[in-house]
Amino acid sequence: MKDQLFGRSVIFLCEHDEQGAMGLIINKEINKNSISVKFNSESKQKIKFDDYITDNKLFIGGPVLTNKLLFLHNDDTDNKSLLLDDKISISSDIISLTSIAKSSNVKHKLFLGHAGWSQGQLEREIENGDWLLQKATSNLIFENEAEHIWLLATHSLGIEVNDITNTSGVS
Repeated sequence: MKDQLFGRSVIFLCEHDEQGAMGLIINKEINKNSISVKFNSESKQKIKFDDYITDNKLFIGGPVLTNKLLFLHNDDTDNKSLLLDDKISISSDIISLTSIAKSSNVKHKLFLGHAGWSQGQLEREIENGDWLLQKATSNLIFENEAEHIWLLATHSLGIEVNDITNTSGVS
């Protein structure tokens, strides 16, 4: 894709059903100085978020609801999280995030916003060749620097993406 946000993006699909799809771009880091997050009040959540963001990276999850925080983590014991598969959970609870961030055993990534597709939209984009699909791994999401994830993901498919044209049709 030539789109600035989605070009060379690796998206972890969190939900995909007949109503549509929702995912998080896992390889686009945000300059933390360029963001502002609104909380209902100057609360413990704001203080905990400020503490967290000082020491951790922040990613753009996608263009939908960019003022909403979500995070992925590899700990399934947090009761405020939704288990997406056997190794990856999602949550939006900042108190849980700061608790998880203190554990050296738990890997996590914080996102502003998410990517979303309406009913049938993602299927059409896949049929059009806009997306390549593969099974996600916890290792790909949490163990690699953002700038390496796209190449790691494409190479794991066994193809050299630079050999693929981005035009369609007959010449």
